[in-house]
Amino acid sequence: MSTNGIFSRIGSVITKTRNFILNTIFVLIILALFASLFTSTESVSVPEEAALVLDPGGILVEERTFSNPLDDLWNINYAVPEVEMGELIRAIELAEQDSRIKMIILDLEGLSGLSLAQGDRIIQSLRQFKESGKSVGSYANSYSQSHYYVSSIADEIYLNPMPRLILDGFGGSNLYFKDFLDRYGIQANVYRVGDYKEAVEPFLRNDMSEESKAVNSRMLNKLWANLSQGIEINRLLNSGSVDRYGVGFAEELKKTNGDFARAAIENNLVDELMTWDQVRIRFGDRVGLDEDDKINSVDYQAYLGSHGPELDFNPNKIAVINIQGPIFLGTEGYGSASADTAIQLIREARKSEDVAAIVIRVDSPGGSAFASEMIRLELELAQIDGMPVVASFASVAASGGYWLSATSDYILTEPNSVTGSIGVFSVFFTAEKALDKLGIHADGTATTPFSQADPFTSPSKPLNEALQLSVEHGYKQFVELVAKGRRLEKEQVEPLAQGKVWLGSEAVDNGLADSLGSLPDALNKAAELALIDEWSPLYMKKPVDPRDAFLAELLKNAQLQSIVPQYVRQAISFTDLDLVMNQVQRGNQLQALCEPCLSRLR
Repeated sequence: MSTNGIFSRIGSVITKTRNFILNTIFVLIILALFASLFTSTESVSVPEEAALVLDPGGILVEERTFSNPLDDLWNINYAVPEVEMGELIRAIELAEQDSRIKMIILDLEGLSGLSLAQGDRIIQSLRQFKESGKSVGSYANSYSQSHYYVSSIADEIYLNPMPRLILDGFGGSNLYFKDFLDRYGIQANVYRVGDYKEAVEPFLRNDMSEESKAVNSRMLNKLWANLSQGIEINRLLNSGSVDRYGVGFAEELKKTNGDFARAAIENNLVDELMTWDQVRIRFGDRVGLDEDDKINSVDYQAYLGSHGPELDFNPNKIAVINIQGPIFLGTEGYGSASADTAIQLIREARKSEDVAAIVIRVDSPGGSAFASEMIRLELELAQIDGMPVVASFASVAASGGYWLSATSDYILTEPNSVTGSIGVFSVFFTAEKALDKLGIHADGTATTPFSQADPFTSPSKPLNEALQLSVEHGYKQFVELVAKGRRLEKEQVEPLAQGKVWLGSEAVDNGLADSLGSLPDALNKAAELALIDEWSPLYMKKPVDPRDAFLAELLKNAQLQSIVPQYVRQAISFTDLDLVMNQVQRGNQLQALCEPCLSRLR
């Protein structure tokens, strides 16, 4: 058989396989289309006495991500649903005013990515709901720490008799690669300023530095203290009760002969141990059971759907623009913030005759320093045009997230938001030692120190000096921006910088933020600065191509999953992996990134 014949046959097989896959996808889309056309949806009926069930499933975010639906078929993160914080809060607020809703039932086991700051916002709304004379109940087969923190505001907390309730605190371990890099002849060339920029330590050490341990310990201990105090206040427990349970859990478990659930009830963390059938009857006593012996209830998503979109006729708008996830140039990927998109939205807001002020809602550990500066400059142009800019910090607003906010007219932060990390670094990898082991050597000539900057050559002394000077300049620029925006002297900023991280309550005390407050507080402050009494929020998002939105709905109805296997998606933390790979790929670009803000705080 000829060689041409073999390649011809292989090409034919590849073509047929490709056509089969494309045709299969096409057929599934058509089937989904017909299903969506011929399937009618019943209107939501809320009983006269009912419970609103908060049962979110997915990752809690400030704003839901939308990406190309066909690309998502190959995306590792496809089929990972997102839950918008605003939807949860709005459902609670609507239920507070709805005479039919007598109670809220919390079922949070499907919710992931819940930070302490996010928990505070939900608790605040639930507390207001309770103050209207209604009640909150919670049940779980097993409570995680973050789920229990939110549930602690409930009037009644039930736990299945078999599982457990562990308050595991905050913390975790990094992977350190120095020995690995040395073994395979890879050199990490790092340029930084200050002692506390932890993001580069995994490439330089085999353990965490004492400086980083000190900063992390201080912050994590404060988070633990805040969580403990919050639970004790919500559950009317004596001071120190939660710390005794969490830190001394082994001793508490000895008292119950290893019964985890009994340990929780003995420490008054839950009210009773019950199965769901028992809890169903208990809640049914509050709001009644239907003909199928199910609780008279409505799911929060269906409840929101029954109310439809909020009607808005107010001519004065306050634009809300979300910066969510690591900050990069270019188009955004899953879980990241695009500087290009943010700039486009800010520009639209400042040019709009209806927008009186901008609230920039930040939930980001930073990323590219240049991308952060581009966003900040666009916000500054709005301020020059006379439009107030207010920064509102969510779970984390650190490094680049703080950089872009530094010169805002006013900064509000949640008490447990993680912020600061004022510092920059640059890193790129070279493999000259690895090539030496293979008997391969790189050599050449160059006209400038930058001409020979490649992955196969150790950086020259002039190049090292140039890159270090660049990082020092970036750090100086960061400090000066903070001093300017916060109306501080540079000498006052320096002790707060060098990559140190702070909780929101500390940031207010040391001048990095103006006051504590949530997004509604930031909106009110923006209206105050804009000198307007009547206004409504305008949540600005990147426009979605109608064809992509239509296709996404069809794929959703067809219940197509990512081609990447489920077990692979569950085995890797892709947000952290993406950050590491991005650092490697972006070479010596200046980074303003707080990596531990992602890995240890949720």
